[in-house]
Amino acid sequence: MKYQKKGGNVFGLGTAALDFRIQTPDMGKNYEEKLLAQEIQIMGGGACANCLVQVSRLGGKAFWLGKLGEDWIAQKILEELEEEGVDCSNIIQDSLVISPFNLAVYTKETLKRVGGFLLPNSLNYLTGKDLLDFSESIDENDWVIIEIGELSLDTVLEFCNLLKSKNIHMACDIDLDPVKQCGGDIKSVKHLLNYFDIIIPNRNALTSIYPGFSAGEVSEMMSSEIESTVIITAGKDGVYYSEAGRRFGHQQASDIEVVDSVGAGDAFHGGLMYGLAQGWNIEAAINLGLKCGRTNCRSFGARAGMLRMEPLQVNFQGHKISK
Repeated sequence: MKYQKKGGNVFGLGTAALDFRIQTPDMGKNYEEKLLAQEIQIMGGGACANCLVQVSRLGGKAFWLGKLGEDWIAQKILEELEEEGVDCSNIIQDSLVISPFNLAVYTKETLKRVGGFLLPNSLNYLTGKDLLDFSESIDENDWVIIEIGELSLDTVLEFCNLLKSKNIHMACDIDLDPVKQCGGDIKSVKHLLNYFDIIIPNRNALTSIYPGFSAGEVSEMMSSEIESTVIITAGKDGVYYSEAGRRFGHQQASDIEVVDSVGAGDAFHGGLMYGLAQGWNIEAAINLGLKCGRTNCRSFGARAGMLRMEPLQVNFQGHKISK
């Protein structure tokens, strides 16, 4: 599939949250008692919001769609996104819900991640009217990335039906296992994915649907079954991508010193979506996404190291991105 649209906006329906980064002493892998929080940092987070921040830093027009409470967490989320140039004018706030936050625990000495939890989930309270209002702000020159993870599968399906009627290009970020964590079954998940032009899962999120296969094998199998472009991120192994069962190839991730890998996938998605919205071919968009992902790994926090356009050398006619 060729994507000819140029200069469109990038909309994202999915999570925006505050990340509470809690640092504790390293008590060893078998320790199961209380842990004292010795230091707490509060940072912007959420897979969809992070992606849109990266789009905005590259010079694209990014719009977040979602629901928050009317609490201080919501105020902080919106302040940070608006400072990054992400348009939040479509956001719905409801005093009866609590805005989402993520608790992530790290060892203080090595910054090794111990665990994390996202709670609560204000996106569960989106209504059909909310989704209709969101869809009316999007036109056919725009791209929309929708998150499968914190959003319920029924909500995703309802929104996809609204967008499909307008012939809007859609990408899907599969952030969590849609079977084990989101309560879907394999048949209904595959049916849902048929709505998307591009599917961008991480390999671990597909374990329930494609167990025992490599990322490259899954990209071919999935794109053949669903007849969409599938781009699978595989951490240090880079990215595998296929279109309708035809193998495009594999772009290897560069070796870098990783400070924090949280947010690397979101930065990749942001670079990819920026490229697609500019009308780039899929290889060039993936190349930019990989550069964004590896750059973000060099800093602690989901957004701190995200790439800005100024230091990036881009040949817009050939869409070649420097290393």
